[in-house]
Amino acid sequence: MKALERTLTIIAFLILVSQTVRHAYMLWLEPRGSVLDKYDQPVKNEITNASSLDELVRRYDDAHKKAEEARAQRSNSDEGFDYRLQQKEPYNSERLLHDAITDWERRSKEIHEVRFYWAVGVVLFVLGILSYKKLNRWFGLTLLIAGFSEIIYWTSPTFFGPTREFDRLLGNKLVLSVISLLLLLVVIWLNRIFAEKQQAPAS
Repeated sequence: MKALERTLTIIAFLILVSQTVRHAYMLWLEPRGSVLDKYDQPVKNEITNASSLDELVRRYDDAHKKAEEARAQRSNSDEGFDYRLQQKEPYNSERLLHDAITDWERRSKEIHEVRFYWAVGVVLFVLGILSYKKLNRWFGLTLLIAGFSEIIYWTSPTFFGPTREFDRLLGNKLVLSVISLLLLLVVIWLNRIFAEKQQAPAS
């Protein structure tokens, strides 16, 4: 059993260390921006720099009102709607802000999922430690494997664009990955996974 524990511990440790380093790099060290950024539309910069969903909603309200006024003027002039207008203002800003709000809500949901399922993993971890020490080592090990599987899966890398919400997701995963590493070290220490058996002194 000790060989299995050591193998699983090494695998979990390698995964957690590599993804923690990756999260830290993506959050703090990865080069961002482009020489072409100055040519981007102002509304894209506003979306990227938005600090809250409410801020995006306020900007969308303004863009939506302008787009509705433009649609009303076109309907009064009996001109048919041209889909090429979607690339022009104010329709383009309305569409971009609408997509940004949808994207923000989707990522907020993902952050919630990461926190919830990571917490489930921690509960399984605690039950596993208690079972390992008090009830049955195999049952405890099973719970520990299930707990760390949840923890590792939900803190593993995902790939999105470099927006503020992405940074929040990375920040959450980085913090939870570091805590997960500490929990793994607790398991190693409590269960003496890498402890060598002391040889009996020669007579």
